[in-house]
Amino acid sequence: MTRIILVPDNEQGAREYNLSRRMALALIFLAMLLATALLVLLYSFVGRQSTLARMNNLERELESARVETATVQSMQRELAESRTLQEKLLRMLGVDEGAIPDSLGLMEDAAPGPPPSSLRALQQAAAQALPPEPGLWPAAGRVTKEFDKGNPVNGERPHQGIDIAGQPDTPILAVAPGVVSRAGKDEYLGNYVEIRHGLGYLTVYGHLARSAVAAGDAVQGGQVIAYMGKSGQATATHLHFEIWRNDEPVDPRRLLSGEPAPQ
Repeated sequence: MTRIILVPDNEQGAREYNLSRRMALALIFLAMLLATALLVLLYSFVGRQSTLARMNNLERELESARVETATVQSMQRELAESRTLQEKLLRMLGVDEGAIPDSLGLMEDAAPGPPPSSLRALQQAAAQALPPEPGLWPAAGRVTKEFDKGNPVNGERPHQGIDIAGQPDTPILAVAPGVVSRAGKDEYLGNYVEIRHGLGYLTVYGHLARSAVAAGDAVQGGQVIAYMGKSGQATATHLHFEIWRNDEPVDPRRLLSGEPAPQ
């Protein structure tokens, strides 16, 4: 027999309990069982938190791997576009691909090193190898507005090219061989094409009805690249034509002789 006496703080009303040995053992076993259950729950909670932390780390690593994979795929697409552009340039120049060193770092036997950072950089580098052929007018028609540097003192706006009026859908020609660096739409020029040539030259063709080339295309001098229209801020059908050299506008008449062919 086990005796348990409970005495309050005021030492009054003490209570006495008599437990059999079997009952005492049962209570001890129950207490141990509860303690074991609490330990199991605590271990399970800690294990679950650890598992969640590992899962979060794995998710972050997976996301990082996805980003790296997307970057590699983008570089592969850019390299493929660069190879296509190089092949177009070589075909245009009539050069055997195996007969020249790979100065652009695109061939398999090239010296190791990082590829060009962008297709635009490749276009600019490749375009520098193409000689300009000034003297070819971009369209038939008549010049309706000349090149004008303007006068900022009295508020005269510059006109950085010449305007050639003609019939709708008059073919627009590249004035020299080069590489199309842009072909898109502008608020002022409307549909336009931009071509990079050698020696720092760049030509711009604006207010087009539609273009016949895309960015990255290699073109020959005299090749049809677009058709005359009045897109953008234009009130009549005409071509706005600009020549730039080393980021400075040039009067096209300094390079184009005579007048455009009449229609």
